[in-house]
Amino acid sequence: MRLLTAIDGEEQSHFRLCEFENGDGLAMVHASTLASLERVRRDLAAWARRDVWVIVTDALRTDADLERLAARLGWIDEGGAVSRDSKHLARHGGIAVDLVAVVAGTRERIPQRILGEICRRHFDWVKDSYRDGHVHADNRHRGREPAR
Repeated sequence: MRLLTAIDGEEQSHFRLCEFENGDGLAMVHASTLASLERVRRDLAAWARRDVWVIVTDALRTDADLERLAARLGWIDEGGAVSRDSKHLARHGGIAVDLVAVVAGTRERIPQRILGEICRRHFDWVKDSYRDGHVHADNRHRGREPAR
């Protein structure tokens, strides 16, 4: 199912609900997250002067998903990489995504630093220092506001 959002007066639809699913097929995405992703895609395409694909690599997590991830990467409070209050959890309302971006056609990866910089324009909080090159972005403040 395609997701539709209005950006600067124009309807945009570059994302599908399945991109936000966890391993059990549960999906949730906040309207502010979708709008931020569309703006990131637009700005990356302007930067690259070509169409860019923004790929959501992780979005919604359940407590069980979080436990499995922490078993592999460890909890932050114990020196690992997983937060016990991850913004990916459903109780936060679909405000968080992990993502990468590639140039359409060539599939050349957009550098993490560039993706992080552009995400900072449109998301409340961004972390772009993961070794695998992905970026975490969330709308921890906008996600509390009613959708516009």
